Amino acid sequence: MAMHTNSFALMAAMCALSAYLSGCNYAQSKPVFLPAMKISPGADDSMLAARVRTALMASDDIIGLDIRIQTKRDEVVLSGFADSHAQIERNTALVRQLKGVRRVVSHISIRQFT
Repeated sequence: MAMHTNSFALMAAMCALSAYLSGCNYAQSKPVFLPAMKISPGADDSMLAARVRTALMASDDIIGLDIRIQTKRDEVVLSGFADSHAQIERNTALVRQLKGVRRVVSHISIRQFT
């Protein structure tokens, strides 16, 4: 008797699912209005960090540059090591030119060779 009840429940669930899915075709022809979505600040920060990383990797001046990128809203903080002051200046200027960057803070130090 338990087996018969389980089969009946499974059959009823399958019928309900197929009825539900067949109604989906009709719903697709009607416009769907979604509520306005806001991208979280963290997502914007991640996208900005990816743009900065991409720009620096495309630069010819990346050799010898060992930096970390942190973003918060439209501010980029660069930290790490470089081979020269000129390298720091060129890469900081490159980041400043990117869309969405308001401020660049550089905590990049010259690598000390011993």
